Amino acid sequence: MKGLLRRATGLVAVAAVLGMTSCSSGGGGATEPSRSPSVPENAFAAGPTDTWSDAGFKVDPTKLACGGAAQNPTRGITDTSVKVGGLAFLTSPNGSSLAGADVGAKLRFQRADDEGGVNGRKIDFVGVRDDGQDPTRNAQLAKSLVQQDQVFAVAPLMTLNTGYFDTLCKNVVPFFGWTTNTGYCGNLIGFSIIGCGTPSEAVSKQVGTPGIGLLMRNLFKGETGRTLALVGFDTEVSQVSVRNFAKQATLAGYKVVYNKTPIPVSGLTDSTAVVNAITTSDGGKAPDAIVDLTDVATTVKLTQALRASGYKGKLLEPAAYDPRLKAISELDDTNVILSWAPAESTSPAMTRLKADFAKYAPGQLLTVPAMAGYWSADMFVNALQKAGRKLTVDSFLKTLNSGSYTYGVDDALAATKWPLNHVIQNPCTAMVTFTNKQYVETQKLACGSLIRP
Repeated sequence: MKGLLRRATGLVAVAAVLGMTSCSSGGGGATEPSRSPSVPENAFAAGPTDTWSDAGFKVDPTKLACGGAAQNPTRGITDTSVKVGGLAFLTSPNGSSLAGADVGAKLRFQRADDEGGVNGRKIDFVGVRDDGQDPTRNAQLAKSLVQQDQVFAVAPLMTLNTGYFDTLCKNVVPFFGWTTNTGYCGNLIGFSIIGCGTPSEAVSKQVGTPGIGLLMRNLFKGETGRTLALVGFDTEVSQVSVRNFAKQATLAGYKVVYNKTPIPVSGLTDSTAVVNAITTSDGGKAPDAIVDLTDVATTVKLTQALRASGYKGKLLEPAAYDPRLKAISELDDTNVILSWAPAESTSPAMTRLKADFAKYAPGQLLTVPAMAGYWSADMFVNALQKAGRKLTVDSFLKTLNSGSYTYGVDDALAATKWPLNHVIQNPCTAMVTFTNKQYVETQKLACGSLIRP
């Protein structure tokens, strides 16, 4: 099982923040319009994925970082092609990685080329560079992509380190991916498929997302007042994520009885102390639900220990989604938080995704990283289409940050709205439950509303 856990990553944005470092991505750029009600009635209701409410929260693009003109506005562009390269951690010292993101992106770009390209241009994809979770290498590879490869954009960008940021900001290089690092927040060049997952403190004071509250309402059939424990890694950004989840749960009407990040990034060697603390956190009793914001190996170990202790409550585990985890019986009856529709969805868009993988990469499992790479590339293709034939770096970013650009895929990937989602994540989520060695879609992808606490 050890080898399985090292191969199965299954990370989502909130779980991936365990290794993030801070970056110079600038301020929040938020303005303060007239206040909306603290918690609108629809905030925790499962609503449409394209027309979710921003609760009157606005963003001033002039206050976001990386807003200058490109020194080389035609970088990577020819009459017949546009050059793109990726950056991700496809390997790492502890064996956990986002391998598969490269495959997902490559096959989506290949499909675009097979369909004739975008606005008459093929995508010259130079591949995904692997930083191996090394901050120095991360920065070096970013410089290489810009200075040697002369890429127009970086897609996908899915790293835990943010060494890339200064180079991409200085050279005004747009990047597309998934919020696995803080570089997607507070600037005009980073475009995450779910928006900014690690908002600044200034933004968090003004607006929040329903997040865990939306899922708790689903799990407890609308009943509030239940108790919740949140546990994460001992890192600064993991602490921020746990704190944000606690805020979401409280706004939704749930009582957070445990809100700590005691687990070292290297993982648990002995889970006894953590399990005892969690299972007695509700006045000596176990909480009604536990949210485990760690990586897949730690999630499995903690789940096994909780089950062995006799815990019968709800378990929500963002990391526990990967076809290879179906062999681990202790994960039965756990709930997995997702930021887009799962592979089990039968929507037309997910059917198309699965057909693309079957055609272009038949050996690739439909893991979270693989799907994230695919959707990151799809977003870039969509952005190119909207930017038109007369393409420069500056015209491209002007189109995306104009206030009218949105990107989403019906019943597969919830809409992001720009520049709003440069500073806050979209209020959308999905959930599957692991039952009898199968994932079952128990909450279709849906959105609540942004919340003005």
